[in-house]
Amino acid sequence: MMNIENYFIVVYIQMVCQIMRRINMKIQMKTISSDYNEETGLSKVTVATDLGLITGYASLHPEDAEIASHFAGCRYAEMRAGIKYMKAKARIAKYQLEPLKRVYNILTNKKNCDMNNKGIKLLEKEIYTLEDDIETYNSNVKTLSERLQNAINSRPGLVNDMMNKKNKIIK
Repeated sequence: MMNIENYFIVVYIQMVCQIMRRINMKIQMKTISSDYNEETGLSKVTVATDLGLITGYASLHPEDAEIASHFAGCRYAEMRAGIKYMKAKARIAKYQLEPLKRVYNILTNKKNCDMNNKGIKLLEKEIYTLEDDIETYNSNVKTLSERLQNAINSRPGLVNDMMNKKNKIIK
């Protein structure tokens, strides 16, 4: 039979976990606006997320002035906004994880701690889920950063190929 102290611990942990699940919703990003300034070469993309509006920027490298495009700059800016979003999600999950670990340590360091307690099991599950979420967000940041770098590095070659094909057609 569960004593009153354990009952309140279980109820409290269930409430905390429900709140955290609402905060850690699915990844949602929708582009709201994109802008490319031809004079400055600055691209700006704003995306709406479950965390609010996030803006990503990309600036034109002076060497690329002749191959500048609205599409490429805004694509890079959108990727940067995605990276910011993933970093923010990871940071939030880390903030949520720390108090749960402290509560877990407090509860499990008691002399008469029952490790099969429903509250303890729920807490362990939530800690595991948050640690997994953090790992996923960090992995997404790394993947997006690599894709961005690859897109930036491959752009001059792509433009040269297009220009060569265009010149062949003109001749």
